[in-house]
Amino acid sequence: MRVVREHPTVVLAAACIVLLVGIVATGLALSSSVNSLTVDDVTTQVTDGMDELQGQLPQDAVLSAADTIRTEPCPDGGEGTLVAVERSIVTVDGFDLTGWVRELSATYAAKEGWSATMRSEQGPAPILTLASRSLMLFTLKPSATSATDPAPKLTIEATSRCSTVD
Repeated sequence: MRVVREHPTVVLAAACIVLLVGIVATGLALSSSVNSLTVDDVTTQVTDGMDELQGQLPQDAVLSAADTIRTEPCPDGGEGTLVAVERSIVTVDGFDLTGWVRELSATYAAKEGWSATMRSEQGPAPILTLASRSLMLFTLKPSATSATDPAPKLTIEATSRCSTVD
């Protein structure tokens, strides 16, 4: 009791240090569980982004959409898993998919937090790469129609970041 009466500041400082250590330890424990990403989490991040892009298409222009999902080891050699998603969207005959991709490029180039890069590869169909602020990359490839396949198709490809837990 004598120490408390003679040095109340020391006792108060010790109590604050104990409280601070407890707060920091709790914060670290909570933040590590919040930052854990399962394969399902990273898959959802990619497919949600694709859903947003597909949602830019007029609803009556889409005939069907199908995803192909594959997992790979994390390229940095870590324990996580990388998820690659390819979505094939078939649109109605006559829909100007190339024009739509060009419009989407302009829209996302003007959107804060996004970057849009358009390139053409030997033909009129452009390839659009969209990068979000979180460095999620989406590549959109419209395919030209042909005599054997008149329905315009759009392929959206994206790769997740690596999961932290499996």
